[in-house]
Amino acid sequence: MFLQIKLTIPNCTCLKDPQETKLGVLIMQNSIELIDEIGFEAFTFKKLAQKINSTEASVYRYFENKHQLLMFLYAWYWGKIEYQIHVETLHLEGTEEKLFKAIKMLIEKKNANDIYTFVDELKLKRIIEHEGIKSILNKKVDDVNKNGAFDNYKNLVAKLGGWIQEIIPNYPYSKMLVTTIVEGAHIQHFFADHLPRLTDKQNDNDYVQNFFLELLKILITQNNKNGQSN
Repeated sequence: MFLQIKLTIPNCTCLKDPQETKLGVLIMQNSIELIDEIGFEAFTFKKLAQKINSTEASVYRYFENKHQLLMFLYAWYWGKIEYQIHVETLHLEGTEEKLFKAIKMLIEKKNANDIYTFVDELKLKRIIEHEGIKSILNKKVDDVNKNGAFDNYKNLVAKLGGWIQEIIPNYPYSKMLVTTIVEGAHIQHFFADHLPRLTDKQNDNDYVQNFFLELLKILITQNNKNGQSN
């Protein structure tokens, strides 16, 4: 069972919003399946069209190329995560409690809740961890950024950065801290799966989450002590 929600996605990430049609949803679902299976480099619209028993032309009505499709999935993922964090922290009163809940949701290896959408969230999460940064690290990033391609990610970072500012008012690196935790967790999960000698892989599946939460706790505790001593 899932709750189908239509997320607001920047116009520049698609030619036609795939959320609005059955074929578009099919393209979303199967592109996630295929990219997770064979990787973004090997992924093509021809292979996707074959998988959904359609034509390449039908896919091109929604996306001009596979890089735009990846940008769409990237924006859609972060929009979904922002919505999910909003819903699951709404009942919490303390800012620190909200922050730690959000960080846990962002960097846990598995999704705690997969009722929000109509796609395989674990596979999409894996794509974002392994392939998502490619939508940013390219020569056209400035152009697509002007058109709001990364607004959903930015909004989430601003939200969590604001909570950090409430907890540590004089801390000057709140957004940097959020993106470092998120991207750091992504690369540590990748290392654990493929290059384990570059990380401290443990039997506990939450060890990456525990590492970053511990760092955050140390930072908050240290800053609180400094604030009390001034």
